Amino acid sequence: MGLRQFLFENEAVEGINSASDYLYIKVLRFMLVIVNSWPRKEIGEPESPKFSAFVKYFYLFVTISVSSGFILYVILHNSELTFLETGHMYIVLLMSFIDLSRVTTLTMSTTYREVARDFLTKIHLFYYKDRSKHAMETHRTVHKIAHLFTLWLVWQMLSGLSLFNLIPMYSNYAAGRFSGEVSKNSTFEHSMYYPYPFDTTTDIRGYSIACVIHWIISYLCSTWFCMFDLFLSLMVFHLWGHFKILNHTLNDFPRPSSEVEAAKYSDEELVDVAARLKDCIVYHREIILFTDRMSNVFGPMLFLYYMFHQASGCLLLLECSQMTAQALIRYVPLTIILTQQLIQLSVIFELVGSESNKLKHAVYGMPWECMDVKNRRTVIIFLANTQEPVHVKAMGVANVGVTSMAAILKTSMSYFTFLRSM
Repeated sequence: MGLRQFLFENEAVEGINSASDYLYIKVLRFMLVIVNSWPRKEIGEPESPKFSAFVKYFYLFVTISVSSGFILYVILHNSELTFLETGHMYIVLLMSFIDLSRVTTLTMSTTYREVARDFLTKIHLFYYKDRSKHAMETHRTVHKIAHLFTLWLVWQMLSGLSLFNLIPMYSNYAAGRFSGEVSKNSTFEHSMYYPYPFDTTTDIRGYSIACVIHWIISYLCSTWFCMFDLFLSLMVFHLWGHFKILNHTLNDFPRPSSEVEAAKYSDEELVDVAARLKDCIVYHREIILFTDRMSNVFGPMLFLYYMFHQASGCLLLLECSQMTAQALIRYVPLTIILTQQLIQLSVIFELVGSESNKLKHAVYGMPWECMDVKNRRTVIIFLANTQEPVHVKAMGVANVGVTSMAAILKTSMSYFTFLRSM
């Protein structure tokens, strides 16, 4: 496979027998298998139950240990930490809490794996592409978006964790700390700080061991942080595609064959109308039920994710406001990446709300005036069920979308301004 084909894979049908055969799904699977968060058993892949259980609890132990270690380090060295280091530790601590929450609510959850299974075996647009010509076109469009977005987010994750670790390494190199013994006044700078039982601030061997551990922790944490976002985003892309197919089906609803003005459906046509209405209602119900299950499974993750951005946004702005070269080099890229992730996730979720909002107009635009009383009643019930746009909710508290995103950014700026004035 050439680079162009890898980056812009356009074929969405040939050689594909299931959703798991797509390249972007294979990339996602590779990333999630490493952190034992891929539904292998649920979709029929071979998996050792004992090994899977061991890895789950091992990762739970790792995330708890990492969060506890950060807290312990802050407690032990609080008086020694500079403003930049204190802010950095709080940001890293918040990230570790997000990872811990995702391990407990998703990696350890059987409900999450069932939702993931149903997406891969039932909800994916691959299984709906043959409904109509428009369904195939929508499937191809969503495939391209999902493919490119997967490559983009994986690149973003790898570049982010690389910058996170390489910037302090470069700072150490530029300060000449790799050339020989490090004095007490010039200690090694780390991407994260942990209370190790050996010297990592002045001893090159201790620093090297800690550096390797930090790269591993960064990769695991970045995978939990970004790949669950990716999996959820892919589900949202496909829900958006489902709403587009349903909207097109309703807008393309056949009218009576008679060309007489105010014509009614014939008895034969009414049978077809009833079947089409039933198909649309069942399809709509399937979409709503899966959206509700998504909200229940990913709701706690999204709620904590928004809380994280509320706090980290303020802290990152405080760090950048020092306007020193060290602060700008280290925190401006992180601020841009995290803010961009918040914006892109919120915009993606807004797609579902905006597309589902069109349903009520599509239902009302059906030729209901040409139907009999029974079918009109069905249309009225369908119309009542499409009045409210569909949104994924964060623990049932707030809709995930641009409105919540704007509120978070505005509040973070307000807190930042308040803290700067103190």
